[in-house]
Amino acid sequence: MNDSILHDSVVPTSTRVQGSYPRFLLASQSRARRELLENAGIAFTSQASDMDEDPIKRTALAAGWDVDATALALSEAKARAVTVPAGTLVLGADQILALDGRRFDKPASVAEARAHLMALRGRMHTLHTACVLLRDGAVVWRHVAHPILTMRPFSDEFLEAYLASEGDAILSCVGAYRLEGLGAQLFSGVQGEQAAILGLPMLALMQTLREQGVLMM
Repeated sequence: MNDSILHDSVVPTSTRVQGSYPRFLLASQSRARRELLENAGIAFTSQASDMDEDPIKRTALAAGWDVDATALALSEAKARAVTVPAGTLVLGADQILALDGRRFDKPASVAEARAHLMALRGRMHTLHTACVLLRDGAVVWRHVAHPILTMRPFSDEFLEAYLASEGDAILSCVGAYRLEGLGAQLFSGVQGEQAAILGLPMLALMQTLREQGVLMM
């Protein structure tokens, strides 16, 4: 995908509740994040953020940053990695899954996804869902939500059926699950905002977008 191309949201004009501020960009091509904004009636453009996360993660571990600080740093780096017109509000976002001090990245293979799910099975973990808004290089807003999820002690047979059904789709998901799909069957309990689990803490974000003039007060 050509990262220089901006993609307009598909929200019908009749359903938008826009304020007077015209430029809002999502620095991501995440389908889940795009759908959250579109379903909320928010007009935006999106652009893939092409940046290497590994140096930031290595720095975070070496410096002893906590999970929130790491997720915020990654969100800000993603927002800074896109090229936008002056005055544009740019939203960067990141999620880190944490369990007993261990941080989980997106699985690189189905085999790694299986290992992640086996480590999470029957246990409670936290998703650190971070957002950073920039305008002209300055941070306007930063926020981290902390939904807590409990995986049920599913059987090995279910795990294999789940992996076969989901295939490579789960390789783009921290924790190897899509709660909006079959991944919902992995869980026995969820605490927190559903949207924050899917990738954006929408209630806090929409309040900030109202304050910034992107949405009506």
